[in-house]
Amino acid sequence: MFQDQVCIDQNKTACTQFDFLALYQAVGLDDTDGVLGLAVHPDKAKKNLSYVWQLKNKGLISKAIVSFSVAGPNMDDKSYAIFGGLNAD
Repeated sequence: MFQDQVCIDQNKTACTQFDFLALYQAVGLDDTDGVLGLAVHPDKAKKNLSYVWQLKNKGLISKAIVSFSVAGPNMDDKSYAIFGGLNAD
């Protein structure tokens, strides 16, 4: 288990210590989601291993959700991720 300070805003006012597992080698993960820690763990007792749940439990976001959009190189849009909410547009 490792720990680092994580900030979800550019001004570094919404920060918390985050416990995480480090992955050094991905072998046999062909049918597995959530390597980045965004997926909910199937065992409810281990849901706090999720980055999103830790942000919610520490009060940095109000909902344990993340939404994102990945823009391609030929698109006018930019890629983004929103933690605790979604893009209403």
